[in-house]
Amino acid sequence: MDKNTNWPEFIRRTLDEKPRRMAAKALQYFGDFTGYAVELGCGSGIDAISLAERGWKVYAVDSTPDGFENIRKKLPDDKKDRIECVQARFEDIKIPEADLVYSSFSIPFCRPEAFGSFWGKIVAAIKPGGRFIGNLFGVDDEWAYMTDATFLTREQAIGLFRGFDVEYFKELNQEGPAVLTPTKFWHLFDVVALKK
Repeated sequence: MDKNTNWPEFIRRTLDEKPRRMAAKALQYFGDFTGYAVELGCGSGIDAISLAERGWKVYAVDSTPDGFENIRKKLPDDKKDRIECVQARFEDIKIPEADLVYSSFSIPFCRPEAFGSFWGKIVAAIKPGGRFIGNLFGVDDEWAYMTDATFLTREQAIGLFRGFDVEYFKELNQEGPAVLTPTKFWHLFDVVALKK
């Protein structure tokens, strides 16, 4: 995967997937609570739809609008007002205040020189008692050759969460399935962090 990645094809292949594992974690950690969520990199919208169906209001952001129609098509009419779709690059986004900032396999696609500022916006947006739930890419990931994406050491990943109680942190370093290729080597940090 590189800057020429076929994102429309990626979105097409994920239109009918089940919600990702970190979306399931979000619902698990929040229980019956529903609030305002920001999904950074919503892709085909499968996770935003899952949150909205459980009663969340979702600000769904992606750099390409290719998945927005899928969201509109799959949400029942009485739930369509629960998701606002926004096309924006991470470097340019204004992140509204939220109970949850969620990102699955997406925020690492922020350029390294912009990542610090972008992460600052994420932290500022999360309300006290709110959570960041998502994953980050590690330096051993197969895509780490990409100069326009951000890859972190374990220490760097943990260091992002000053001011949070880290409720779940799992490092994955293994070969696994991918969307546009049969497999790839993943180095991921899955994180659930509660803002103090």
